[in-house]
Amino acid sequence: MIEFSRYGVDFKISEQTDPLLDDFWRNCYMNWENDTYNEILPHLDTTKTFLDIGAWQGPISMIAQQKSKQCICFEPDPIAYDMLVKNVKLNNFNNIVTVNKAVSNDDSLTIGNHELGGGGSSYLRPQNSIKCSTISFSDILQQYKLNEDNISVIKIDIEGYECELLKDPILKEINVHKHISLHADFFSDKNKYVNDLKQFFGKGFVMPRNPFGSIFIKKQ
Repeated sequence: MIEFSRYGVDFKISEQTDPLLDDFWRNCYMNWENDTYNEILPHLDTTKTFLDIGAWQGPISMIAQQKSKQCICFEPDPIAYDMLVKNVKLNNFNNIVTVNKAVSNDDSLTIGNHELGGGGSSYLRPQNSIKCSTISFSDILQQYKLNEDNISVIKIDIEGYECELLKDPILKEINVHKHISLHADFFSDKNKYVNDLKQFFGKGFVMPRNPFGSIFIKKQ
C-alpha cells in the first residue's frame, strides 16, 4: 500500500506487482499531469457526475470524487480495471462507480499492449490483444440518468481511440466541460488523425506542439 496526499485528498494505492508501475507511483506520480488536474478540478461540482473515460487505476477519479456527487469510471483493460477496483475499495470511496467496458458505438473493441495494465492499452496495439465489452455514450446517459445538467466534466484519455469516439454526434453536442487527451504519435498517418479530430473540434483545429497534449473545452 502506498499513501498519498494530493490536492487536499488523502488516498492509498494498492501495491504494484510491476516494478515499473511501483516506481511510477512512488517516484513520479506526485508531479504527474498537473495540467490535467488543474483543468478538471475547478469545474467539478458536488451535485454533479464526473465521467472518467479511460480511468486506468483511478488517479484522477480518486481525487475528483471529493468534489463530485459521483465519478463513473470506464476502463476496459482487465488488469488495470482490477487495480482500479482494489484502489476504490481500499479507500472506501462509495461514490466511485467502476465499469469494465470501453466507451464505443461498436459492439466490441480489441485492445492490446506489450503488457496489459500499464495504462497504454490501445486499439492500435496488437500485442497481447483482447476483446473487451463496450458501452455507447448514449447508453451511458440512459443507464445512469445523465444529461448536460447533471454532468460536470467528461474526461477522455483512451490511447488514440479518441479519434473514433469523438465522431459520436451526441458526445459533440452535449454541452459540458470536456477534457480530451491526444495521442498523435500513436499514428503513422498524423494528417488523418488531425482530420478526424477536425470533425469534432472544427476545421480551424491545430494540433498542440506536444503530440501527447490535451484539449479542454469549456461548457458554453
